[in-house]
Amino acid sequence: MKEVRRRSAPMLGALLFPGLFVACGGEPAQPRPRATVLPPAMGSPITAPPAAGPLAGQAAPPATGAAGAAAPIAVPNAPVPATSELWCNVKRTLDSRCTACHNERMVASAPMSLKTYADLQAPAYSDKTKKVYQLVGVRVHDTVKPMPPQEKLTAQQLNEIDTWVAAGGPAAADPTCAGNAAPPGPTVPAWPDNCDETYMISAASAGRPNTIAPGTESHPQIRVTAPWGNERVQAIAWRAVTDNAKVLHHWILYGPSREFLFGWAPGKDYNESLPPDVGVYLPSSNMTLDVHYNNATGTQMEQDASGVEVCVLKQANFRPKTATVTNALSQFLISVPAGAADFEVTGSCTHSGMPVRLLSASPHAHRTAHHMKFTVEKANGQVITMHDDSFNFEEQTTYAMNPPVVIESGDRIVTTCTFTNDTERTITFGENTGNEMCFNFALYEPMGGLNCGIGGFPGGR
Repeated sequence: MKEVRRRSAPMLGALLFPGLFVACGGEPAQPRPRATVLPPAMGSPITAPPAAGPLAGQAAPPATGAAGAAAPIAVPNAPVPATSELWCNVKRTLDSRCTACHNERMVASAPMSLKTYADLQAPAYSDKTKKVYQLVGVRVHDTVKPMPPQEKLTAQQLNEIDTWVAAGGPAAADPTCAGNAAPPGPTVPAWPDNCDETYMISAASAGRPNTIAPGTESHPQIRVTAPWGNERVQAIAWRAVTDNAKVLHHWILYGPSREFLFGWAPGKDYNESLPPDVGVYLPSSNMTLDVHYNNATGTQMEQDASGVEVCVLKQANFRPKTATVTNALSQFLISVPAGAADFEVTGSCTHSGMPVRLLSASPHAHRTAHHMKFTVEKANGQVITMHDDSFNFEEQTTYAMNPPVVIESGDRIVTTCTFTNDTERTITFGENTGNEMCFNFALYEPMGGLNCGIGGFPGGR
């Protein structure tokens, strides 16, 4: 493997496409008091303890819990184990759905670990008068900012958590739950065995890691000279090499014209699958590694030398189709009014030209976004939904189009981002987590074929 070291470049002022990915934890949310407010984020204060929950096997009557949100309600008729077994069942759920970020490494500034019984019994990060498990009991019922993100917990899992929290979070006979089976891991695509060359691109400058001061959030821009020189290459796999997950918020590798190449966020630690006939464009010139660090809640200096490992093919072995990532399926004109709920920001791209195939979609926004929807309105009237799901700041990922979605001339691609702004200020587009974005970074082929034309998404093609 060739390791390529770079020199730092000055911070770019107004970044065109910053902040593609964000971390699992991040800063605690700071909601503005209102008559009705959203349930708090994990690690945020709650104004009242969770209402008393049901006993094992009983249904709970409706009740009002923290911050005016509906209190956890057990699912009627769902069988619940005896109290002595509850903790190990709850731990199994946490291990399979939560601790990828909420672990002893506090991945990307996650505010607490949820791995051990002691972790759940510790004082909450933002309210020392309450214990972590009490906030867990509220957070798993948050419908706007769901936790865990992506796939919801089952009725049985929620009922077990509710009953365990209502009982005061008792331990099992063995609080380590040694008999629990290990949670299944993700299906990791095999790393190719036919790489012509493998390169490591590191955020370390001249062999020295970046330093991140306590109480800071920073966005260094690192100049990268293509390690393959002037030779033409295709990427067929890439994977993150994470040095300090505690402060690494995200990174993006950009080409010479600020075109998106690869990105990372917690949960994307393995390479993505590509169709066997597709390789991804890589430039033969300078690139920029845009790194976002978040040590805002830290109390000591941190260091990081994260980066990306890339498997490439040389021109003689190129795959027949070359893909690239478009930023055209994004909206930059964002202005979410203070106090707005379910505020939609929408943009569209009407394609003209040759047919193209959309291979994957990577939605991105910040804390006030809670839903993303991408559709294709075909010229013949058919509507294809590419993605329509809740969005969570703490965990963002890439969604493969299986099969790929064919976009023909006259087809209209629509992106809709939904925001709820529980602050006293208008939120506009910007780089920091207090601003907002509405991105859909889509991998498509053939490279250069997608044409939104005049009147498409702001920001060009």
